[in-house]
Amino acid sequence: MASVVLEFKPSAGDFEPQSRPVLIIGQLANLQQVSWNQIKGKLQPGVSKEIWQAALGALNPNPTDSCPLYLNHAAVAALPSRVSRHNSPSSAHFVSRLVRSCLPGGNNRCIVMVCERSDVFASSCAIARAFPIFSRRSSSSRRAEKKNVSVEFVIVGQDNSPLEVTELECLSNAADGVRLAARIVDTPCNEMNTDHFLDEIRAVGAELGITPVIIRGEELKQKGFGGIYGVGKAAEHPPALAVLSHKPDGATQTIAWVGKGIVYDTGGLSIKGK
Repeated sequence: MASVVLEFKPSAGDFEPQSRPVLIIGQLANLQQVSWNQIKGKLQPGVSKEIWQAALGALNPNPTDSCPLYLNHAAVAALPSRVSRHNSPSSAHFVSRLVRSCLPGGNNRCIVMVCERSDVFASSCAIARAFPIFSRRSSSSRRAEKKNVSVEFVIVGQDNSPLEVTELECLSNAADGVRLAARIVDTPCNEMNTDHFLDEIRAVGAELGITPVIIRGEELKQKGFGGIYGVGKAAEHPPALAVLSHKPDGATQTIAWVGKGIVYDTGGLSIKGK
């Protein structure tokens, strides 16, 4: 997954499944709203209209279900239609699972996400989470070639107009952020210590044109951040608080997002490994 290039496109174009494998995913009610003309270019000649309709008729999500359409080159997957206190209408956590388990292999693949406009952002982030960047598998060094995954949204419901370029750029930026955060979380603490974490923060700041304010070590104690200082003061790499500030002209309110990157913790009776 580390070498996957994820692209969000207004249209992923038409290819037969043998040359570009495809996964079509959505809630069953949404999949049933898609016309054959909208997706036939990604399935023909291997998949006919009759096969597509039969596959939809065979799906029985409980909570999910999938059906191969053409060998191991094309598949359709259905998300849960029910919403409980444990999930959301977008079923984003199931999107990640189905992409990981049902997307056919290959170096050039396509995901067609069928959903309502209100679920586009959550679905795009869930797709991004299915392609982690961090890997320490011994085989990863031998697989240096880039793999491309194109993502196209088919919008159903009342507001079913195509996504605009600015919206696709937003989805792409959000996906990059999700994969960056996942890489930092997935990297073990012996590699992602406080020093390296600050390097990541500086790199993000440089890309955004922001110089982070970093409070570290004894300065934390002096400025009243006793909790951060007390928990991490025994570590080889001192604890730190990093602040990235964006101050656009004309802003009328202040919003603070606080995140915690735990790489060392002495809370409780013993040092925690994770």
